[in-house]
Amino acid sequence: MSIPPGPGLRILGLRLIGYRKNYETRFSLDDTWNPLSLISGEISTGKTTLLEFVDFCLGGSVAPQHPEVVDSVKAAQLSIEANVPVEIGEEDANLGPDVARIGYTRQRFLIQRSVEGSTRDVLVFSGDLDEVMQVAPSVVSSDSSANESISKFLLQLCGLDGVKLKIAPTKPDSATHQLSFRDTAPLWFLTNTRLDNKNLVFEHAPHKANKLRQVVDLVFDVFDEDRAALAGQVAVLQEQLRGERKGIDALRRFIREQGVPGSLELENLRAQARSRRTQAALRLSTVDDKARVHTAFAEEARRAYMEKTEGARESAGKARERETLLRRLAPLRSQYADDLKKLNMLKEAKRLFDPLSITVCPACASELGDVSIVGGRCTLCRSAVPHLEHQALQGFKSDTVTGESAGNSDGPHGSFDVSKELNSTKRRLNELTAYIAAVEAEAKDARSATSVLDSEATELRDRFDGLTREAVTPLLAVRDAAVRAVADAERSIEQLDSQWRMLESVEKHEREVESLAARLSEARRRAAEAEAARRDRSDMLGKLSTRFYSILRSFGYPKLVEAEIDAKLIPWVRNIRYDRVGSSGATTLISLAWELAIFELAYEEGRRHPGFLMIDSPQKNLAPEGLLGAVEVDQENAEEAAEAIVRRIYRHLTDWLAGDGAGAQVIIVDNVPPPTVERSIVVKYSGSPSEPPYGLIDDASSV
Repeated sequence: MSIPPGPGLRILGLRLIGYRKNYETRFSLDDTWNPLSLISGEISTGKTTLLEFVDFCLGGSVAPQHPEVVDSVKAAQLSIEANVPVEIGEEDANLGPDVARIGYTRQRFLIQRSVEGSTRDVLVFSGDLDEVMQVAPSVVSSDSSANESISKFLLQLCGLDGVKLKIAPTKPDSATHQLSFRDTAPLWFLTNTRLDNKNLVFEHAPHKANKLRQVVDLVFDVFDEDRAALAGQVAVLQEQLRGERKGIDALRRFIREQGVPGSLELENLRAQARSRRTQAALRLSTVDDKARVHTAFAEEARRAYMEKTEGARESAGKARERETLLRRLAPLRSQYADDLKKLNMLKEAKRLFDPLSITVCPACASELGDVSIVGGRCTLCRSAVPHLEHQALQGFKSDTVTGESAGNSDGPHGSFDVSKELNSTKRRLNELTAYIAAVEAEAKDARSATSVLDSEATELRDRFDGLTREAVTPLLAVRDAAVRAVADAERSIEQLDSQWRMLESVEKHEREVESLAARLSEARRRAAEAEAARRDRSDMLGKLSTRFYSILRSFGYPKLVEAEIDAKLIPWVRNIRYDRVGSSGATTLISLAWELAIFELAYEEGRRHPGFLMIDSPQKNLAPEGLLGAVEVDQENAEEAAEAIVRRIYRHLTDWLAGDGAGAQVIIVDNVPPPTVERSIVVKYSGSPSEPPYGLIDDASSV
């Protein structure tokens, strides 16, 4: 399947780049895309999310925010195929200067957009999901008002770039704004909500409704409203073409000033430089091999030298490690020495400054008991000391009798055992001093070993140099020359590659100028045809109404008498506006027929519709309870009627795609499509982890 000549694009596949894995869906088979692609399966498996990601890659403002998607997906890639206009002939005298016959060439692009962080930048690669061309991608903005945006890129593929819409269409002097590809979205994406929200043509948003009417007029080249837009498009494209041609002239002038040769000559120079580099690298390798052979006899000396060098390195490392340990132990030894001094001072202080050394009463020669303060008087001398709590006297007897500390007393007046702590500190200090001495010895030995090994390694190196000098010296000059030749060739290649990139840039801009000239030719042709045909809006609305009625009849719409689309694009059935029919199932059928009428008629007439259509849940409200308001039968007959209508919907689509709609593309999300279109199912989600594929994010528990 190929795209018919004319502007338009088709969807080939979608890949979600994830943190754990990638999730991929194809709408194509082998080298061609499917006219009808169905995504079916259970609810909450990601079917609608898939279409939302396609819409996001085509400039949608927000990526799907389901928890499983946020946790699993970091970027989305959309593969598309498009017709790119090119000039194929001489100027057409009937259409004026600079208007040449144009043709279209098929090209594939890969649109990549991040769903995390900033989503403003969009990458456009040449290629598809299977193979991306080795050229730098174009970086465009998701903001349609930017000079280089994804909207402008897609509008160019649809032949709608450079078009401006009126903010107030009924006012001749109304201000205008640039057409965005998002403005065309209602014509190629029928969302689930638009099927039955009674706002199909944005009646509740007048600004969007005005914009939609202008977009439809543009697509169908309606003369009444489109004449100014076509003239404006021609003027914008002319201005862009003049600017691009000036840029090309400046680039060519710069290249000439830099002395860059032509592409054929440059390619020959690059081939010669690559050949010189290959030959120089081969000579260098030959010299190295010859030097290796000539010095094979000194292999034993080389090995001994490497062993000594490695031993010296290890010994030096050990010496550094020991010295570092010594630096860390020195403060600890000083601390122990200070503690020892403090303990000795404490012991001496208790001996020299004992508060009471009398143990026998000088009057009666009796041993003194415990001395305390009772009633504000000392029990030894009976002196009044009400201001003093003489704690030093408490328990003095035990201290003076034994001549040393009682140690570890459990009472409130127990004293500190200085001797025990002093002995413990001396022991630890002696152990630390012994360990430091051992470490110092190891460090000294390691330093000595390092010095000896360094001396031996130096002697072995001198010996090795002496053995190999006569064999290697004659080859040094040759090797130096080979190294210089390789470096010179590398510099030449780098310089030539830079010049080649400059030529590629010029050629890329030239292709863009050719494409822009082709689009200008197409815009002038359409303007001339619109002027000649003077197709007014009533003619377009008449054809749309006829197609709308025909589609409803093919669906088997109950009690269909008449149907039309009015000047505001609002559909009417049986003289009742679609949002007042009362049946949700009937509203769904009317919305489907309205969308298909515009799509089919625009495609058949070769208008500037993108050429693909996405529909979400066409069976919505077509269950028996949804049709009871439109079909006056019982529940059982209503169920049969609903099934028959669903089969007719798909029969209409398949018949049209096989006939007048050959080359168009329709992508549908449907829970349970009828068996007649089972071969068109590209993916079916089971909703069960035991039956892959579970859903769009097939390694998550729910979508």
